[in-house]
Amino acid sequence: MIQKLVNFFNLIIHWVLLYAQKINWRKTILISSGIFVGFVLLLFLFRQPIVKVLLNNKINKFNKSYQADLQIGNFSFEGITGAKISNISLKPNNGDTLLYVESVYAKVNFWKLLVFKISLTDFELKKANISLVAKDSINNYNFLLKRNSNENKSEETAVTENDYSSEISRLLNAVFYKLPSNIKIQNLNICSNTNGHLITIELPELIVAEHQFKSIISLCEHEKIKQWMAEGRIEPSEKIVKFKLYSADTSKVKLPFLEYKWKCQISFDTIQFSFNGNYWKNGETIINGFSSVNGLLINHTRISTSDVFLNNASINYQLNVGKDYFELDSASVAVFNKLILHPYLYYRPMPTHQFALRLHKERFPSQDLFESLPKGLFLNLEGMKTTGELAYNLDFFVDIDNPDSIIFESDLQRFNFRISKYGNTNLDKMNEDFLYTAYEKGEAVRSFIIGPENPNFRRIDEISDFLKNSVLISEDCAFFWHRGFLPESFKASITKNIKTKRFARGGSTISMQLVKNVFLNRNKTVARKLEEALIVWLIENNSLTSKNRMFEVYLNIIEWGPLVYGANEAAHFYFNKDASKLTLAESLFLSSMIPHPKWYRYSFDESGKLKPFLADYFSFAANRMLKKEMITQEDFDKLLPQIDVKGPAKALILITDSLPINSIEYTF
Repeated sequence: MIQKLVNFFNLIIHWVLLYAQKINWRKTILISSGIFVGFVLLLFLFRQPIVKVLLNNKINKFNKSYQADLQIGNFSFEGITGAKISNISLKPNNGDTLLYVESVYAKVNFWKLLVFKISLTDFELKKANISLVAKDSINNYNFLLKRNSNENKSEETAVTENDYSSEISRLLNAVFYKLPSNIKIQNLNICSNTNGHLITIELPELIVAEHQFKSIISLCEHEKIKQWMAEGRIEPSEKIVKFKLYSADTSKVKLPFLEYKWKCQISFDTIQFSFNGNYWKNGETIINGFSSVNGLLINHTRISTSDVFLNNASINYQLNVGKDYFELDSASVAVFNKLILHPYLYYRPMPTHQFALRLHKERFPSQDLFESLPKGLFLNLEGMKTTGELAYNLDFFVDIDNPDSIIFESDLQRFNFRISKYGNTNLDKMNEDFLYTAYEKGEAVRSFIIGPENPNFRRIDEISDFLKNSVLISEDCAFFWHRGFLPESFKASITKNIKTKRFARGGSTISMQLVKNVFLNRNKTVARKLEEALIVWLIENNSLTSKNRMFEVYLNIIEWGPLVYGANEAAHFYFNKDASKLTLAESLFLSSMIPHPKWYRYSFDESGKLKPFLADYFSFAANRMLKKEMITQEDFDKLLPQIDVKGPAKALILITDSLPINSIEYTF
């Protein structure tokens, strides 16, 4: 309706301009002014019914679209540019009330209104109650995410090519244009009831005056009341928003609901963020801001067995938004305890999904790295002391639609680096006899000595060369030449996992498998892979343990069947012989078991013979061994994909199982 009035007004202006050609300009100005004043007066006199009609149309459309019941009790204008709505309620059809507001008042800028632009100067909200109710799979808020699919298709907008830069720039400009300078909120209450778990948040009063605000927030969960302080700054004309949240007393701010829903605790001393404006440059929307958290504490069994504590983390960021990409500029500064980094991130969702990460850290004191690791996350390394310097370079790129394009380069360099004191774990322990404990699902299942005291322990020279070489071919052919990592193997792993859309291949070297089993095998946490990589780097690059000893330990602890650990136990379990007597075929079979030691029965058919798919593995692995001169041509020619199981395994492999597996994928 407003648009129709605007069109009518434009028509009048057009008529006046045509008429002006026949009369003098003084009369034209008088007539135009009179028409304009009359038009404004007309709008002012009839604004109440006009807005009511518009509101009712919008409410009816909303209720139809979302199967909801939105009602307003009264609408009235206050003054020339103020409006007030009272008794607003919202609920899903046949559901509990989600929202009730006693009154909302808004005032717009008069001069901008004259040119049909709405810019708020004042906003007041009184006595608002938000009630989130969920019982099992039924709740009173999901309806907001579900629009009626039977709406008139003609009302749907055509799909156009996305321009993220223009869209975000337009959105930010619209938000700050409409953001009022003066805000007053009184008695805002939010209540959440999830299967009887109650959380209430109360905001008695929040006033934004002279761009500043500061308010107390009360939270009650488990009948425990906590008070938080929220403060900040809002400057719509400068496009600046700053926010800070902290506890009103000396305790931490603990986020609600997480412990109830996911058994997770997250708390902090202070969290803050700021948006420092945006501008347009060379087709990009540039966004600047700052975010930080102090005294962060996280507790979850999937993260660590103890509390994880991070003293300080912040980022002063520059986000570049292009037509079809998002980019965290390397001019951004991230602080992680003592580390200062300049990360670069790139994400392009179309026309193909591309992701890039780059990090270049010049030489810095090595101790800064170990003192910056969050406490409780890298338990083995806590307390470690080092001297010297480190430098790090990371370059990663992948196009999800073209996985073969992957780029991965990672290099942690050392300069006069020395370990002066180990942390909680002695990384030298593999150099001597030690007690090894095997775990399954976090529970200890077996413990045994890695050394001559154990009758099944075998020195490296007491193990069949066939087995040693078969394991190297299967797991890590370059073990004796690399320093713990094979970037090409990692790249191949990511490529294959993307192509198959599942975890089909790992990129772990023997060094990484060994560290995982010796130092980290008890608890599977999200940070374990990072700690594994760091320990591998420390052992390999500082020659804490020789390659021969590492391989010897690996062959004596690796799992090869049900509670079967080490080469000699495996040799007796399957073939009733010593590890030194294993043949090429027997060794190839054992190496095939390493990725899936508990699947050993699925390698055999009902008669106890190897299934046909293993013939391909035998042939491929033996060919590689021949090329690397690990076996002779005679060994290769005599090889048959057949073994004679004589040990305790024979009684187990003949047990039929309801889960037939005719092939197992092997990677090299």
